[in-house]
Amino acid sequence: MDNTIIQQGSFTSDAAAHYIVLRSDVDWIRVYNLTAADGATNGDGFEYYWQRGMTDGRGMFWYHPAADQTVAVDQIAAGGGFYYVDSSDTDPSAAVAVTGVSNATQPVITTGSTAGLANGDIVRLSDVTAAESLGGWDFAINTVVLNTSFTMAYAMANAAGAAGTAGYWRRIPYDPIFYPRWRYIVNITAANPAVITTSVPHGYTVGQKIRVSLPDANFGMTQIHNNEGIVTAVTASTITTNIDASGYTAFAFALPAVVPFTMPRVVPIGMDTGTAISGAVDLLADGTNNTAYIGMRLMPGVQGPAGDTNDVIYWVAGKSFSNLAE
Repeated sequence: MDNTIIQQGSFTSDAAAHYIVLRSDVDWIRVYNLTAADGATNGDGFEYYWQRGMTDGRGMFWYHPAADQTVAVDQIAAGGGFYYVDSSDTDPSAAVAVTGVSNATQPVITTGSTAGLANGDIVRLSDVTAAESLGGWDFAINTVVLNTSFTMAYAMANAAGAAGTAGYWRRIPYDPIFYPRWRYIVNITAANPAVITTSVPHGYTVGQKIRVSLPDANFGMTQIHNNEGIVTAVTASTITTNIDASGYTAFAFALPAVVPFTMPRVVPIGMDTGTAISGAVDLLADGTNNTAYIGMRLMPGVQGPAGDTNDVIYWVAGKSFSNLAE
């Protein structure tokens, strides 16, 4: 098997799901948790294995069954193992029932299953009873509590107006494969400069030109519709622009009573050379780029291949070249 290795690498765990980008398709991957192998903590896994044909989200693992160096083997728990990644496949996951959605600027979604979810994932809600205005958006999430709840990562301008009592969530597996991308807007400050908050990480850079699309009066601030601006600073979910919105009507996240509505968006339209140079940004950072890749998503935890905080992880992946019958 070792003669079929196509790639190998290592990383230090941050207790979050870890994505490995591979140079070609693979049929197997083996992961070694060096930190756990050197320890003797009851239940900690130290070696993990996946091969094509295994159930998505699972795999095998070797672990210490007692507080010593003895070894046992088991199947990784559902949703806690390996996910094969082909980022050109953007089909949402199957619908999972939601049992509640809190009425907050960062709603907490309660559910009986969080299988396959990790901090940083993107989720889409649908059929949200009593909080219908949250349906159809793509939201980044954090604070995933196993089979209990998860939280929207970035704050909306205001709560949705009512707590949700039922509905469904789906994991949206990957971004559209071409960069740069448009993003949904959940808040805009009525200030100079205007700061835009997106529902997912936007990926924009200083110097990019953007256009704000906000044609629906239910979100307020219609004065900003079709305004063009330059990105002057960024965080993962915010864009500081050179747009003066200090005299505009306040932005408001739409309430259930106004469904249906047109979602506000920010759209990249080019690059301002001077701003990019002053910000030491690549002038081609906004160039159309196919970001699709093949890889593997490793799930975190003491019995997951991505490990726990500060675990040192090594991995090897390979391709089977023989199709001879066994």
